[in-house]
Amino acid sequence: MYKLVKGVADSFLRRVSQALPTWQRYTVEKSFPAREDYQPTLPANLAMFSAEVAQRFAAPIHFPPHHLYRLRNVHATWDGAIFHNLRLFLPSIVYPKFASRFQDTLLLRQWVGTKVKVPVASCVAICHDQWSVENYYHWLVDTLPRLLILRQSHPAMLLLLPQPLPPKQMPDYIQRSAAVFGFTQYLPITMRQILQADCVVLPALTAPSLNQNPELVQQVRAELVTALSPDPVRATRKVYAARAAKGVRSLVNEPEVDALLQELGFEKVYFEQLSFLEQINLMRETTVFLGVHGAGMTNMLFLQDGAKVVELLNEGYGDLCYFRLASCLGLPYYFVPCIGTNQELANQSDIMIDISLLRQIISEII
Repeated sequence: MYKLVKGVADSFLRRVSQALPTWQRYTVEKSFPAREDYQPTLPANLAMFSAEVAQRFAAPIHFPPHHLYRLRNVHATWDGAIFHNLRLFLPSIVYPKFASRFQDTLLLRQWVGTKVKVPVASCVAICHDQWSVENYYHWLVDTLPRLLILRQSHPAMLLLLPQPLPPKQMPDYIQRSAAVFGFTQYLPITMRQILQADCVVLPALTAPSLNQNPELVQQVRAELVTALSPDPVRATRKVYAARAAKGVRSLVNEPEVDALLQELGFEKVYFEQLSFLEQINLMRETTVFLGVHGAGMTNMLFLQDGAKVVELLNEGYGDLCYFRLASCLGLPYYFVPCIGTNQELANQSDIMIDISLLRQIISEII
């Protein structure tokens, strides 16, 4: 019965919202022109594979213009979606095609939900979205470049942050990284609350999600390292970033992989057991960084120049965001194709590695 009633209500509200005028309650404070296309550096071991495989890595990255918006008299969800009445402000979400996730009866919460109000005459900045709300990669690579844009004209501004429900706590990397860029005043809200604000400033994504603006990513890297791990260190360690047990993209033949990597001098690390600062310091000491496609690979941000990146990637479905990130950072990138065990799960499938191929690739590196 609940699903039926909600479905009818959602359908009605969707029709109403579609009939309303287009969004008018915003101004563009600053525009950033489209950057020229960027051609990532190809994987260092691409010659080992077919032309068909190589083609996956050949596409250039396109950068449309992006803007800094100011909005008046609006509401926002904990994951950064901004709306007024029954209309969603599309630049506040990752892709317009995701709009249906934030419309319909969710928007009624501006009148009946628990609200958090911004102090009168104050303005709050929103720099995260539904992908960066609880994801290490998207926070560091999508949100932090937006903080750089925000800082140009609104330094030290009040910042909306996503507050997980108990017993979860806000990850330490969120506030610690924001503080590096000068943002130390926060307004946290949970998924059960709705922000009500007379003024919101929104820097849009600086690159299409799962892509990166090279100059901004390099600046993020430089400022984080300078602030949090400035002492020079000699990189000698070989690190394997293991996936958490019972997670997605598990290695079906992990015991064989563990045995090989131990033989070759790799340390097995679970990043979720380390603080943000511990992860940074570990990467500063690492010369070869290997891992399964996943958020832990984001820590290549903190590798020193000349370190090498090895990604175990589903050969049919894996996104190439870490390949592109390594290119932005000037790090040699090696691709190890893996076989997905369940095509219906696509990129979330468990994977199996050809041990002999893995040995061959690592042997060339070390």
